[in-house]
Amino acid sequence: MNESSSKFNIELNHYSSKYTFDQLAKQNITSQQLYIWSAPIDIIEHYQFYLDQLLISNDQSMAREMFYNCTIPRFGPVCQYEYPYYHPNISSLYEIINHFYSNYEYIPTTLTCYTHLKCDRGPHPACLDWTEICNGHIDCLDGDFDEQHCWQLEINECQDHEYRCSNGECIPQS
Repeated sequence: MNESSSKFNIELNHYSSKYTFDQLAKQNITSQQLYIWSAPIDIIEHYQFYLDQLLISNDQSMAREMFYNCTIPRFGPVCQYEYPYYHPNISSLYEIINHFYSNYEYIPTTLTCYTHLKCDRGPHPACLDWTEICNGHIDCLDGDFDEQHCWQLEINECQDHEYRCSNGECIPQS
């Protein structure tokens, strides 16, 4: 979504339901259910880790961690975000995002472009990505600028304990 963050309502939400991991476990709530409820993935992972620890060692150290059960259109770890393009007939965060991109033209405003080579990739916003340099394919419409001087990468010698990637970079083997 290309809207600036200043257009989004970001505030703590004091009226959403909140539960400790212990309360969720006692109600036999699974991490799968948290996923269906559009909980943040890190909360889901922490909760699953908590459930796993209960099975292994009855470890209660994470029992007081909180899960905030956000009500659409609110989302986030503590329901602090609210999506401004909400319609009452939408029932999930997935549907909100899908609805947004169906009704509003996506115009990318920030792209990762390699700007140190003059390369015509076509009409804006097409540009040369760093992964397209020295990849064995000419990606510039106006010449082979992205494939020139690649031989210099091959001169780079790696140590015995290193592996040389196709881009010439040396990385540890382990």
